[in-house]
Amino acid sequence: MPPGGPSVGHTGRVQSAFGIVIFSVVAISGLIAIGTFIFGGAPPHSSIGGNAFTASTGDPGVETPEMREDEVRQMLEARNRRRIARGETPGDIDAEMRDLLSASRRTDVDTEVRAEVEAIVGARQARRRRKGQPEGDFQAEVDELIRSIADA
Repeated sequence: MPPGGPSVGHTGRVQSAFGIVIFSVVAISGLIAIGTFIFGGAPPHSSIGGNAFTASTGDPGVETPEMREDEVRQMLEARNRRRIARGETPGDIDAEMRDLLSASRRTDVDTEVRAEVEAIVGARQARRRRKGQPEGDFQAEVDELIRSIADA
């Protein structure tokens, strides 16, 4: 066999077909990607973090009061099991639940928000004073405005 004989011709044909194969694979993959993008359905990021075993509750940020109470009860029951395992006396789950859930319903307001609300009420009372109207109860008006903000 001469040097560079039949194997060189075979390699030349493979090399010439190599570009066609690569171009075809890229073109077909691109068409599949475009088709998936156009006809794919749901946005691709909508399923991140979920799988077939995750419970769907609609909006993931929505927490119903029943879900909250159930989670608080589970937390308190687990804490009682740890207390019993350490030999301590368990706490009253129902009383602790009432305390925790009533504390979360109170309107705890940041000091900056309270200061801003007090400034608003002070300005209202100053306007009333200039008009000759009664000012009203400052603290009651502040509390009412904070409640309305918390309910919004």
